[in-house]
Parts: sequence; structure tokens; C-alpha cells
Amino acid sequence: MKVLVRLAVLLVLASSAVWADDAVLAAQQKLQKLGYYTGRIDGQYGSQTAAAIRRYQVAENLRVTGDLTPQTLRSLGISSAPSSVPAAAPVPQYVAIAQIFKGGPYITAPTEFQIATIRRAQKNLKLLGFYAGPVDGQATPALVAALKAWQKDAGFRQTGRFDESTLKGLDLMGN
Repeated sequence: MKVLVRLAVLLVLASSAVWADDAVLAAQQKLQKLGYYTGRIDGQYGSQTAAAIRRYQVAENLRVTGDLTPQTLRSLGISSAPSSVPAAAPVPQYVAIAQIFKGGPYITAPTEFQIATIRRAQKNLKLLGFYAGPVDGQATPALVAALKAWQKDAGFRQTGRFDESTLKGLDLMGN
């Protein structure tokens, strides 16, 4: 019985880890050849892959999302995402990072810099009483809500994003 349970767990883990490997692997290979990706070519869609895709999208004047959109796949010469990709796959955390910087001066900054900026924002918003979550560099709904509340209080447009005025107002950007 234990052997069957272990086999079932291994099958579930293997199938969940493979759903996007083909397209991500091909994108990582192409992006590395073009000089946008320096991480491990492993088929895993993580923050380094998302950052490389954003850099590529900026350079190619594509819509900057950090995702392997159909437009980005075509531009890279990748025919399409594998058919095994679930239609309603959950939005990974790294997409939230791209979204929170969208339209701001740090959209093309390295992922490590963006995460450090989020940590500093969390710390500053916590000190100001707008954020109660962890200072972990994660772009979460709680951080977006805190940004919107702070933006409203400061008289800024309530975008929940790190635009230039928000970055300056939270002392996250040099003058």
C-alpha cells in the first residue's frame, strides 16, 4: 500500500512540474542565446525567466508582461505553448512583481533590485502604519492595498503600483 501511495505522489509531482516545461525551456534557450537570460536552463518559470522575458519584451517593443504571451512566443520563434498547459493555471507570484512595477521607472530593473525595492516599501509602509504584513519582498494583495491606501492619503493616483511619484514619496528613489 505504501508503495502505491508513494508512486501516486511521484506521479502527481511529476505531472504538475512538467506542464509548462517545453515552452519555458525553449524560451530560456532562445533568451540565453540573445543575451537576456543568464540563469539555469531548467524549464522552470521563475523570477529570472520572467525578468529576462520583460527585458526582451522591452527591447523588442512588445507588451511588457513578463509572461510568455502569444506575441512573445511568436517573436522568439516558438510555435506555441504546449497543449498540456492548463487553461486556468493560477497566476504565479512573479507576475505580481511585474504588475506592481508596470508603468514605473523600475519595470526593466533586475528582479533582485525589484524585490529589494518591495522590501524597502514594505518597511516604510509598515513604519507609516499602512502595512501590517511581512517584510519579505513579495508583491501581495496586502502590499497593493497598502500602496493604494498610502497613495490616497498622500493625494496621489491610487494605482497600487510603483510609479515615479509613489517611489519618490516613499523615499525609494533618488532625487
